[in-house]
Amino acid sequence: MFWPITTQYYGTYIDIKSQTNVTVEWIMFLAWIIIALKMKDTAIFYKPNNSNLILAVPTFTVLLPTFLAFPMDVPAMLVLPHIAYLILFLTSILVYLRKILTERVQNLT
Repeated sequence: MFWPITTQYYGTYIDIKSQTNVTVEWIMFLAWIIIALKMKDTAIFYKPNNSNLILAVPTFTVLLPTFLAFPMDVPAMLVLPHIAYLILFLTSILVYLRKILTERVQNLT
């Protein structure tokens, strides 16, 4: 969680590219998918809401390391969860932007 802030070791001294970190991140990703689908929480992302634009922050925190290696490169095993989150966040933002644009076009006519 603190790797974007510092690249120095802390706590249990787990490296971002270690097998331990990759395994923990995959377990958390799969647990989130199972819980979100079972609770139908993913439907929230597909409804236009003013708070959807807040997802621009996590979108960029997923986008920058995955594709631009900034502030650090992502281990290859973690690219799939990053892309899944990126798609989810971008979809939510685009749904809201579509609502805004549709309302403005209707107001112009």
